[in-house]
Amino acid sequence: MPFIPVPNTVMVEVVYEWDSQVVENTFYVESSAAWNEAGVSAILELIRDIIVTDLMPLLNTTIQLVRLVGTLLDAVDSVSVVLAVNPPVGGSNATESVPNNVSYTITFLTAQRGRSFRGRNYVPGLSVNQYTGNQIESAARTGLLDFYTTLRAAISESNYTMVVVSRYSNGAPRTTGVTTPITGFTTYDTTLDSQRRRLPGRGS
Repeated sequence: MPFIPVPNTVMVEVVYEWDSQVVENTFYVESSAAWNEAGVSAILELIRDIIVTDLMPLLNTTIQLVRLVGTLLDAVDSVSVVLAVNPPVGGSNATESVPNNVSYTITFLTAQRGRSFRGRNYVPGLSVNQYTGNQIESAARTGLLDFYTTLRAAISESNYTMVVVSRYSNGAPRTTGVTTPITGFTTYDTTLDSQRRRLPGRGS
């Protein structure tokens, strides 16, 4: 796969450990000016604090936030910052955990239509008291959406923009990645989702 630059944009990888398995979610933050290492570190610290305060209380005690990685996408050898969470921060829900493959999808919305202008995260670390049958409970769904809304607002208040990145158009690689500001978040249904590669021994 060829490297496709995305100017002034940082890829943020949020890394958890769950049953000795590495689990990640990724999203993107754009700046109107050039980034430097200090700026990348600062945005990672902001995001860490919001995850600890607003997301981890919703997740099971068996999952831990261990680090964030911020990588500038303007060049293949550009700035990359690792922010360790030391000690790791665990979730607060002490009821039984769901299996590692079980997740719930949060969709990132923009003002544009089409697959190139949507993003998503598969939220890990849910608990059995957060769903009935295969349907997530309303309080859990609302809590997750509130977390992403808070995160987007905090990034905006810091003069950055949470964006969706498109590197391909009609199956062909773009010369330069296209960013589109995220306008909100939704879930298209209440059905739980699955990420098979998150099962122990299958990869992140």
